[in-house]
Amino acid sequence: MTVPVFAVFLLFSTEPPLRATYLSLLIVGGIFIPIGLKTLRGVQRGTYTNLDVSDRVQRQRWFIATTLLLLAVTIIIWVTGQDRVLRFAVACSLVLLMVAQVVNRRIKASMHLAFHAFIGFLILYVNITAGIVFLLFAPLLAWSRIHLKRHVWKEVVVGMLLGTTLGMAFWVLVS
Repeated sequence: MTVPVFAVFLLFSTEPPLRATYLSLLIVGGIFIPIGLKTLRGVQRGTYTNLDVSDRVQRQRWFIATTLLLLAVTIIIWVTGQDRVLRFAVACSLVLLMVAQVVNRRIKASMHLAFHAFIGFLILYVNITAGIVFLLFAPLLAWSRIHLKRHVWKEVVVGMLLGTTLGMAFWVLVS
């Protein structure tokens, strides 16, 4: 829930209300609602073991659907000439998802940590203090993923490295 809440908050903080509403509906309605419904249906049908889609093989199918939706939204955002920072943030999130899909063939990187780190860098871009505070929650998130037995330390570290790398790439692109 962190990613869509952050996206809506940021859009309404930086864009005029009408544009923020349009972009929020595009991002939440075009990515998060369909993926949420797909995940819920997958758990109900037994396609996915749990809502985290923790099984590495099951996760590959989830990645394909999510990547296609994010690609479509990314194209719309670029074609409609949205703000440069938004275009690069969405493009970097698409690259993060695609790299995670490739990495997932060998190791189940924590997507929670990957997107937490990535969003932390986006928040840092907007507000340094808020970004630091947000990133300080990463160790607690890492502990929870391990405690819930969804990941081992290596997978948490790989997720954090993926998010940090794409977060830094975002900074380079928009600076």
